[in-house]
Amino acid sequence: MSDLGVAWQVARRELTERGRSKSYLLTTLITLLVVVALIILPSLFGGGTDEYDVGSVGEGNSEIIEAGELLTNANDEPDTEPTASITEVEFSTRDEGEAALEAGEVDAVLVDGSEVVVARLGGFGESPIVTILQQGAASVRVEELVESEGDIASDVIEIMASEPLETSTLSGQADDDGSAGAIAYFSLLLLYLAILIYGQWILSAVTEEKSNRVVEVLLSTVKPWQLLAGKIAGVGLLGLAQFAGTIIVAFLTLRVTGAYDIPPVDMTLVAHLVLWFTLGFLLYAVLFGAAGSLVSRMEDAQNVAFPMSLIAVAGFLVAITSLSDPDGVTATIGTFIPLTAPFVVPVRVALDAIPAWQYIVAVLLTVASIIGLVLVAGRIYAGGLLRYGSRVKVREAWRSAAE
Repeated sequence: MSDLGVAWQVARRELTERGRSKSYLLTTLITLLVVVALIILPSLFGGGTDEYDVGSVGEGNSEIIEAGELLTNANDEPDTEPTASITEVEFSTRDEGEAALEAGEVDAVLVDGSEVVVARLGGFGESPIVTILQQGAASVRVEELVESEGDIASDVIEIMASEPLETSTLSGQADDDGSAGAIAYFSLLLLYLAILIYGQWILSAVTEEKSNRVVEVLLSTVKPWQLLAGKIAGVGLLGLAQFAGTIIVAFLTLRVTGAYDIPPVDMTLVAHLVLWFTLGFLLYAVLFGAAGSLVSRMEDAQNVAFPMSLIAVAGFLVAITSLSDPDGVTATIGTFIPLTAPFVVPVRVALDAIPAWQYIVAVLLTVASIIGLVLVAGRIYAGGLLRYGSRVKVREAWRSAAE
């Protein structure tokens, strides 16, 4: 059997044994149920009409309340419950209104159509009614301006509220609605989670096998690098299968329930995202697998995983910076660093901000790094597998493999 065939046999062993384990099946089921619940429950228990009581002192308040309620409900579908319902509660004096506000009888108090009084500003206790009333007041002021100034005021308001300039990019593409940036952020978040969650799976699997001394039996027939490659492939495929299944179930649930709007997705962009997701996962999976061979106890596994997790965090932060400045120095440098490229390049692709030559160089550098890390990690893996007790240093594992 060829070397790759042996590695695949190890991968099949991982797929069969771990894929049938109760822990894997249970975590998969729980994950799917949680995702479905997070999508469905808000639509079941949320929604409905938000009801507000607004105190009114003096004149000019009713128009503001009516305009605010109208604007808030402007996008409601026909034959559905309104988003908001506001009840006006009249008071003779400001003191009466403020007393009712302090007692929680009303959510806000309007005074003479020029001031809104609330219990507090900011924090979790602030009511959305302030925004509603501000929008209503602005609408009333606009109507008053049009009535007093006529067509000129109407034309000025229309111009100021419009976008006279057509927006386009250097590539000639029209400006979108921001969905590309949202998709880019979502993809790098998925990669970040996959690296942290399933990288830990690979590390734990290697450490567990080493602590049980099973690896001693396996090494009698399998080369260390074949064992490492097979374990990364097997555990990685299981993790990615669970990950992909979760995304598919979430997507189908969104389509069936219509709980949230799904923006149109360019399939070319999806292909780029899948490519870089795969490259990024392979890159970090090799590092986690090699790190697992340096420890003999599960308690020590978290310590060796910390450097990889820290690098992943750095890559995520660089990508976040790239969202706001995809042509900047940070984004450009991150493109050519293999450990950050899987995070940064998809963002720049989604925002149409990466030249073709930079993309090609980034792919070549990342692929070369994966190959180089496989060779280096294979040697570290070989040197660390049969050393038990305290944590093995990378230099010691490297030297041990050469002996």
